Amino acid sequence: MAPDSDYVALGRALAVLRRKAGKTQIQSARIVGVRSTYISQLERGLRAPSWRTTFALLRSYGATLADLAREVER
Repeated sequence: MAPDSDYVALGRALAVLRRKAGKTQIQSARIVGVRSTYISQLERGLRAPSWRTTFALLRSYGATLADLAREVER
């Protein structure tokens, strides 16, 4: 089954924000308390994050929900 295009856009946006923050998937996973494979799945659009995980990632990246929305729209 192919990933949902909305999840792919969200995942790509999270990856952009992570890279802008200078973090690796492993670092992000440790900060948020998930496995690095989960971060990888999120960024590839294979999984959808909960709101709690989304906000935890954004905080760790020093980003806002508005930043995420801007990246999704690109």
